[in-house]
Amino acid sequence: MKKYQEPTLNQPIATLGMSEEFCGVVEILGFHTLGDVTKHHTRELAKLPGFSVHLIHEYVSFLEERSLGYYVDPIK
Repeated sequence: MKKYQEPTLNQPIATLGMSEEFCGVVEILGFHTLGDVTKHHTRELAKLPGFSVHLIHEYVSFLEERSLGYYVDPIK
């Protein structure tokens, strides 16, 4: 498991104060941290069961509010 310098990306998603819907969907999909989610492009996330545009917006907004928006769809 990759460890990120930013503690927020290593914490369990359930401890971050995100919506119950977001927490439920990512748990079902097997994502445990936001670091797990950042490994996927948003167009990939949108194809996953239950990962709606609303949840993508919540995810992107959460990262941007914490100055971590550069993790969204990075160029590799």
